[in-house]
Amino acid sequence: MTKRKPYRILAFDISLSSPGVAVVDIDVANGKPKVIGVGHVKTLTSDSYAIRTKHIESYMHLFIRKHAPYDAIVREGLNHKIPDIQYAIFSAWNAVDRALKDFGLTVTAKPIGQSSVKKLVVGKGKAEKSEVADAVRKWTGYKGDFDSDDCSDAVAIAVAYGIQEKLIKE
Repeated sequence: MTKRKPYRILAFDISLSSPGVAVVDIDVANGKPKVIGVGHVKTLTSDSYAIRTKHIESYMHLFIRKHAPYDAIVREGLNHKIPDIQYAIFSAWNAVDRALKDFGLTVTAKPIGQSSVKKLVVGKGKAEKSEVADAVRKWTGYKGDFDSDDCSDAVAIAVAYGIQEKLIKE
């Protein structure tokens, strides 16, 4: 009997200050998600946007290469009305997109809004960061530490995608 390969999701919680990234495998037989890799990179506010985005691109390049291949690539959606914040996030998105492009990859799924991620993973549209981390642990059985909220948020995005696509069974 041949075991089916898990469905692998690469997920990004992208910001300019501390973007998070996660890889979650879903066992297609039982719909159970498992955290394979998680990380984040901290940039310095004293650096220019050019240096900060290069730092993000370099980190993501290494992370993407380490955990490939992927069945889906997803990121959190952006809904911000302050132009400076929107510009910073789009700059970070561009850094991630450049890293993906080096491997012939691109985001494959429509971005999932923050409140949708929380509603799917936590069960409510407004949740504290600790509630998101707790819910992620419950869904995945992850026992490790999250170095930042950005790490648990990235896992939550992957889990939300899995739930949304009916890959994860509740």
